[in-house]
Amino acid sequence: MKNANLDKTVVFIDKKAEYERKNKISKLHLDKLHGKNKIIGYKEHKKTKAHEVKKKKLLNSKLYKSRKIIILAFILILSMLIILSLWNKFYKVSYTTSDNHNFKVENQNISNSDASVYSSIIKESVQKNLNIKYNIKIEQLHKNGKFIFSKGYFTIPKKGNINFDMVLQNYSPYSLKVNGEEYIKK
Repeated sequence: MKNANLDKTVVFIDKKAEYERKNKISKLHLDKLHGKNKIIGYKEHKKTKAHEVKKKKLLNSKLYKSRKIIILAFILILSMLIILSLWNKFYKVSYTTSDNHNFKVENQNISNSDASVYSSIIKESVQKNLNIKYNIKIEQLHKNGKFIFSKGYFTIPKKGNINFDMVLQNYSPYSLKVNGEEYIKK
């Protein structure tokens, strides 16, 4: 094995030049590159590839594909809110003002015979609907159109007076409220 390299001589000048070329870093002159040729480093290339993958994922998402509908809905809702706020600011509805020619004068007085008829109807319907046998007193009766409004009370021993409000329509009970609870539902 030692004799295998005997005939081959090593030229040290060539080895020295080869060694110098190996350690020498060649510089690229970017100004000499022409056209579309571009040198991209490995890290930058890796970043651009990752960015392209994210971009493709975003472009294929359902949210991105329906962006026009979302923007249109947002604009529509926003414009409705603006219109409502302007409406509330400039147009104020007044519930107290009305035309005087819409009202007509009616007699609210009830004759004595009608008052006794209404009182008996009210007493019977209160006793029937509340299932009570107490004495019922009617304090007020007044008429408004086809409705008769009454206010009264009945006394429960050891508890006191229980107030009620009743409305009659065409001689039949329409509403009976005791302590805010409705007992006749029509």
